[in-house]
Amino acid sequence: MRRITLEVCVETVADAVAAERGGADRLELCSALDLGGLTPTLGMYLAVREAVRRPVVVMLRQRAGGFAYTADELNVMLRDQELFRPYRPDGFVLGPLLPDGTVDREATARLRAGCGDAESVFHRAFDETADDALETLIELNVTRVLTSGGAETAVLGAERIARTVRATAGRVQVLACGKVNAATAATVLNATGCDQLHGAFRVNGRTSQEAVAAARRAIDQWAAG
Repeated sequence: MRRITLEVCVETVADAVAAERGGADRLELCSALDLGGLTPTLGMYLAVREAVRRPVVVMLRQRAGGFAYTADELNVMLRDQELFRPYRPDGFVLGPLLPDGTVDREATARLRAGCGDAESVFHRAFDETADDALETLIELNVTRVLTSGGAETAVLGAERIARTVRATAGRVQVLACGKVNAATAATVLNATGCDQLHGAFRVNGRTSQEAVAAARRAIDQWAAG
């Protein structure tokens, strides 16, 4: 059976354990998910790595409120990345833009280089960029792009996500997001051609093992045909 990757964004050790037990394939570790996700502490990352076996990618986002960063803010993210790197995260999640909404090529290249052999993921800042952003990110050798198709949900943005998948021609991975859950997973997979889904699956501010497991079942049922 074809395996569809399910990534779950988590904030705490308990979140990570619940996501893994529910059937997540990969974890995105952030702090402040209510602000869209910021860089977690190194201590939290180390505790999560001790608690789970799934791959963990780490958010590099210095603050909320847009994605155009000053030189000082970029330097903080680079220093955070340097602190994390000896402990071998499976990837780093990044997304610097210029004030005009285009990809900040120089900042992205520096953060991409700082990933070393780990994966690099351009987060939903991608949805605020122009159409040529995809080619820029491919040129910079980014591993994966996270997108809701510029809509509030992956279902509403499915057509644009599908266009992005076709435009990549296999040159970069596309991770669909936007209120993905058990009820919407099959619709998103059918409409987009993605083989990876991303979601929060939170109930009362915490990752729900049951919600992750329900999504996992829906995805596997879809994959089984």
